Amino acid sequence: MSPWRPSSWSLAVKLPLIVCLVVAGVAGVTGFTVIQKERIELRQALAEKAVLLSQWIAAASAEPMMRNDVWPIWRSLRQVTSKEVDEGRDVLTAMVLDTEGVVMAHLQPGLNPIGLPLHTDGDETRLLERALRSETTLVLEDPAGGFVEGVAPVVGGGKRLGVARVRLSTRVLAQAVGEATGLVLLATFGLALIGSLAGIYASLRAVRPLGRLADAMSSLARGEPVAVPVRGADEIAHLSVTFNAMAAEVAEKQRLERELAQAEKTAALGRIAAGVAHEVNNPLAGILNCLSTLRDHPKEPGLLERYLPVIERGLLRIRAIVQDLLVEQRAEHASEPCGPECLDEVRDLIAAEIEGKSIALDWRNELPPDTMFNRQRLQQALLNLLRNAVQAMPAGGRLSVSARREDGVLVIVVEDTGVGIAPEDVGRVFDPFFTSRKTGTGLGLWITWRLVQSLGGTIEVASRLGEGSRFTLSIPLGGPDGSIAD
Repeated sequence: MSPWRPSSWSLAVKLPLIVCLVVAGVAGVTGFTVIQKERIELRQALAEKAVLLSQWIAAASAEPMMRNDVWPIWRSLRQVTSKEVDEGRDVLTAMVLDTEGVVMAHLQPGLNPIGLPLHTDGDETRLLERALRSETTLVLEDPAGGFVEGVAPVVGGGKRLGVARVRLSTRVLAQAVGEATGLVLLATFGLALIGSLAGIYASLRAVRPLGRLADAMSSLARGEPVAVPVRGADEIAHLSVTFNAMAAEVAEKQRLERELAQAEKTAALGRIAAGVAHEVNNPLAGILNCLSTLRDHPKEPGLLERYLPVIERGLLRIRAIVQDLLVEQRAEHASEPCGPECLDEVRDLIAAEIEGKSIALDWRNELPPDTMFNRQRLQQALLNLLRNAVQAMPAGGRLSVSARREDGVLVIVVEDTGVGIAPEDVGRVFDPFFTSRKTGTGLGLWITWRLVQSLGGTIEVASRLGEGSRFTLSIPLGGPDGSIAD
């Protein structure tokens, strides 16, 4: 995932950034609103001033216009506009017109002579028409935004004599708006900076406990429970308290599991040691009795021929027990990977052992080529089951083996038509040193169970006395390639 994508950013980056953007956005919108409000108010004030000036001029021009005396009108016009100029207001123009648009007085008489119609074109013509039609005071604005004009009708003797027009520049307005904008922007930037810094500080304080909590969760997932510090009494603190309680429970559970595992190991070791001692002690006792008898009667040659086979059988049984235990140890710690062809190697071994016996072998290896498993462990477990099945068919029979993969699980079924297992013994077949044959050590199925357990699998047995037995191995495949996870 690209590091520039927001979805890949950590919460410690995203949360302060979001806070900054929100604060800056709110401050910007607030500043824009204030500037617009200030601009509207200043423009309204300028328009009111233009209307007021036009009313003054209209009131002063009514009587002179009734006498058709233009000089007092021009003097009033100059007097009012000069005062406004002195106060710093830009008066672009001012005039008094009759109802036909003829100039009665104008601030630029050279361009607009008295007694002649006002010279206009384009937008000025439309503004003049609106002014001449106005029956009340009116505000006209430049389409380009350069001025605001106040228009007031001149009324005398009960009739409308003309209009007075005063046009004020918006330069002062723009200057005032600019100054206000600068102050608002400065205040907005300051507020955004202060709010952002406060938001970043608060965000980092909020995110830091979450980071510690995430690290603690990662440690907990690795089986290393650790407590996190608790500060305050907010939701994060409550979450930390809950996590600490959970971590303490996990730690206690791990401690109990370790103690239980150690106790089970000790008990298992005790059972194995007791079994080995018992199985080895029996032939050793016989060997020692034979040797004692031979030592007490050294001159009786018949005793030697009688007891040597007994001694040999006892030693062979001891050797078989030791070899079985060594095989289990070697196989349980092996980890060589192998594919379906390794099962066929076991088929060749068991085929050689049953050669000459009345046993038919039905072998079905249906594993996909990409299935991988532990070579030594699975081969040894399968070979033990096959040899056990062969020994259960002394008079011959059928040995069936099938291997398949189902939903990520390796399933191997070994079935024979042998003597079967008594119902009371089915639950004990995987116990060490349990055997129903006089020549067996009782370790084969126990070793098989241990190997399957080491692969994370299970083994099940179903049997009917006199009809045969079926052993089913189910071993999970750890990866997408079908391999068994060690």
